[in-house]
Amino acid sequence: MNYKEIDGIKIYNPEILDEHKDFDAKHLDKLYEAENNLFWSIYRKQYILEKFNYFINKESNIIEIGAGTGNVSRYLIENGFKNISVGEMHMNGLRYAQTYGITNCYQFDLLKSRLENVFDVVAMFDVLEHIEDDRLALKQCYNMITSDGYLVIVVPSHMWLWNRSDRIVGHKRRYEKRELLEKVESAGFKAVEVKYFFLLLTPLLFIRKLIDRDDGSEVRKDEEFKYMNLSKFTNRVLSFICYMDKKLERYLPNICGGSLFIIGKK
Repeated sequence: MNYKEIDGIKIYNPEILDEHKDFDAKHLDKLYEAENNLFWSIYRKQYILEKFNYFINKESNIIEIGAGTGNVSRYLIENGFKNISVGEMHMNGLRYAQTYGITNCYQFDLLKSRLENVFDVVAMFDVLEHIEDDRLALKQCYNMITSDGYLVIVVPSHMWLWNRSDRIVGHKRRYEKRELLEKVESAGFKAVEVKYFFLLLTPLLFIRKLIDRDDGSEVRKDEEFKYMNLSKFTNRVLSFICYMDKKLERYLPNICGGSLFIIGKK
């Protein structure tokens, strides 16, 4: 698969527009400003690190696809996973990743990728729900992974939690455990673990769904970033709830949650 390199970024699909139907590049600008303090971003990367520490060898050749600004990959690198690349279709996200010190940057469209048997681990954190043909995306991940390698995925869970913010950020769906498991296994992986997290946030997410229903209309300009516009007080309260979630997780039944984690082995 041919590429050209600009400013240290390997570019495979330069034709991709900023206003892509799956995810608009302008959301990455806002995310870069907010993610280091946003409760959701902080707790999610802590959860991901715990899973990586348990399942993934620190010497593994890893790529995070749909890496956004590279914030999660930076966190993994800071905690001992040195051999990490980031893949993203938008150039602004990869340039943000470079500010975090990430040097292995790939610009490409996953659905068109011809990279095969390159990485020990392919990770996608809140990416799959943006892709219309998620089965093809999973099959492409399978092709990229070396023998006995791993797929690690985080997605938003439960269509009964679908709300206006899902449409604003370009989600195509939220997932149930059984659905995600079936799609991952159909792509050729054997599931190692499948778990919900953000358990204590679930009631609040349901209330949000009732208050902020999606009427199916086009996203207005004034709505585009409202999902990040949290007051400091609200962010602190939600951070505390996530802290308690982490403390109580082992004692709570794993039947629902705001997000869903799965790791599969090739």
